Amino acid sequence: MEVAYLAPDRILAHPKFGHCRNLYISDLLALYEFRPDRVELLLDAGRIMVYAAIMALWGGYRDNDRSSLPTVGRLKRTVDLFQIASPRQIDRILSRFAQVGHIETAPVADDLRMRIVLPTAALIAHDRAFIRVHYAALGELVACDAYARPLAGDLVFLKAIRSAWIAALEPMAKDILPADPQLYRFYAASAGMMILFKLVDMQALHPGRFFAVDHSELARRFGVSRTHVGKLLKTAAADGGLEREADGRLRLDPSLLRALDRNIAGRLSLLDRAHAVAVAELDAAGTNGLSTDSAIAQATLMP
Repeated sequence: MEVAYLAPDRILAHPKFGHCRNLYISDLLALYEFRPDRVELLLDAGRIMVYAAIMALWGGYRDNDRSSLPTVGRLKRTVDLFQIASPRQIDRILSRFAQVGHIETAPVADDLRMRIVLPTAALIAHDRAFIRVHYAALGELVACDAYARPLAGDLVFLKAIRSAWIAALEPMAKDILPADPQLYRFYAASAGMMILFKLVDMQALHPGRFFAVDHSELARRFGVSRTHVGKLLKTAAADGGLEREADGRLRLDPSLLRALDRNIAGRLSLLDRAHAVAVAELDAAGTNGLSTDSAIAQATLMP
C-alpha cells in the first residue's frame, strides 16, 4: 500500500529533531532502566529482532487465515532477514522469553508438529508503552493529535501498526541495522543500545566535553556486569566511536552521534509509515479502536 509518511532525511532535517531525539532517548531510558525483565527484550540484536518479529506476526494474525499463523518456522524466516541469529539461537531466545513470561507457545490444533508463538498480555501491555515512546517523539515534529490512537494505547490500532510493520522489516534489515559498524557494535552487545542511549543522555549534559562514567552504575541500570561495560567501552573506543582519557572519562565521537541520529530517524520513519498504513486500513474497514483488558486477553488466546 502506497502511503505518505515522513522519510528519514526529512525527519533529520526538521528543526525540532534534536528535541525529538532527546525526548525519544529519555522516554526509552525511563521505560527500561532498572527493569531487567524489560531489558531482556533488548539485550542484543538477536533479541531485539525476535521481539519485533513476535509483535509483527501477532499484529497480522487472524483466526480465519491459516497463512497468518505466527508459527516458530515463520518467525525464524522473518528474523533470518537480518542474518543476526541462527535458528538454534532463536530457539534459545524463545525459551528465555517464555521463561520470563513474555510469550506463550502452543501446538496448532490440526497439526501438532507446528507451534505458534504469541505475546502474553504483559508483553502486549509493554509493547503499547514501547510504541507510545516512538509516537510521542514523532508528535514533536507534527501535530501531536495525528498520533492520538497509538498514544492512547488503542489495542486494535497497535495490532494494525504491528501488522503493517511486517512490510518494513526487510528495508529495516537492509538500511537501518547494518548501516554503521560503530553503531552495530552496540547493537550486538548485551544491553549495548541502552548503554549507548544513557551515554548520549550523559553527553548532552556535557556538550563536546569529556565526562565521568561509573561502570558499576551503568551495569546496575541495565542488568549486565561491570566488566561487560568496560569491555564494550574499550572496544567502542578502538572503533573510533568514543574517546577515553587516562582517568576513564570519555567523550562520544560526532560520527557515532550522527550514526545514532540516522538510526533513530530511520526507526521513526518506519513507525510513521506503519501508522499511515494502519490508519488507511482501519478507516477503510470502518474499525474503531479497542483498548480494554478483555481485548488483550482475547488477542492472546491460542487456537
